[in-house]
Parts: sequence; structure tokens; C-alpha cells
Amino acid sequence: MRKLKSLKYFDSTVIRRYQQVAAFAVLGVLTGVVLAQLVGLGNSSDIKDAVDETTEPEAISVVGEYNASLPIRMRIPAIELETEFEEPLGVDNSRAIEVPKTYTDVAYYKYGPTPGELGPAVVLGHVDSYMGPAVFYNLRKLEEGDLIEIDREDGTTATFAVERLATHSQTGFPTAQVYGDLEYPGLRLITCTGTYDQGNQRYSHNLIVFAKLVE
Repeated sequence: MRKLKSLKYFDSTVIRRYQQVAAFAVLGVLTGVVLAQLVGLGNSSDIKDAVDETTEPEAISVVGEYNASLPIRMRIPAIELETEFEEPLGVDNSRAIEVPKTYTDVAYYKYGPTPGELGPAVVLGHVDSYMGPAVFYNLRKLEEGDLIEIDREDGTTATFAVERLATHSQTGFPTAQVYGDLEYPGLRLITCTGTYDQGNQRYSHNLIVFAKLVE
């Protein structure tokens, strides 16, 4: 079954404000650096250093932040995607982030900001499954400037513009770029990509979409 595996943490240069502290207080881990990686997405010896496929984004004006509110629906017109949010993702007993339970919906990491709040909101989704393409299958087709609209529980809609896409090997996950402090509301969409290892049921790389609030 091809799916997004858990996202693990172990470390402390990137511990961000109260949400990050809360995540580790629950686990009893209050020190160290936060090292994020997609567990089981290609640990084979032939994986090379991180592959960073990024483009230099043009300047995008940013508006003020929103208050905290759970995301309920997401639309990405450029790839004709409309999906619902599952229950927010926490961490399991192995200190790994939980992953979405279905292949048709997405979920956000609850110990980070909600989409629209100051900082990097993180949303995970599967790329495919044994039945075929999953919710984030076409994520790789996004381009700079494409819009991502997220409806929130308080009735507001936070609109983000894609800044860039990046592809990294599991061992080269860009922790600081994904979870580090931001001076504006940001969004990170994460899924799998690269070569699929049928034996281990895992992909070799992660695809990350970086975006920022524009409306």
C-alpha cells in the first residue's frame, strides 16, 4: 500500500513558540533539536543527498494574520482539487506525527498554527494508494502564484499563494524551512514523491509546497 508514512521528530534548533513546546511537553521531550523526516519513505543505501528542486519566487505581498480556527475544507483551483480536512494530526507513542486516515482527505498538524495564523501551518496528504491516485497526486503540478484556499471553522477563508516547490530525500528533510519561525502566515503541503520501493512500501523523497497568505 503506497502511502504517506509518519513524520518524526527528535531535536531543538527549530523548536517554535508555544505550539512546538506543547507537542514535546506531551511527550516529555523538552530539549534537543527537532529533526523531521518521513519514516519509511526510502531508506535504501542508493538514496543520494537531498534533491532540492526549487525556483526563485517573485515577491508576493502578504496580509495580516488570522486568529486560530480549525481548517475544514481546501481548494486548489489550478489542479482542480477540493477536499475536506480530517481530525487534526497529533503524535503517536513513537513520537511520530500521525498521518491522514483516508486517501481522499488531508489533515493538518495540530501542534503548529492553524492555516492563516502567524507561522508555518503544516498539512499532510497521501499521494496514492493501492487503488490509484490519492488527494495530493497532482500536487507536483503546482506553480508559483497558484492559489490555495482554506475554509476555516470561524467562517473565514484563508487564501495562500504558492511560493515554490521542493523535493528532498527522506534523509535530507528541510526541518528549519518547514517548521521554523516565520514573520507571516505560511503554509506547507507535504506528500510523497520519487521512487516507490514495493518491498518496503515507501517512497524515496518528499514533495513540499511552500506558500504564504495573500488574502
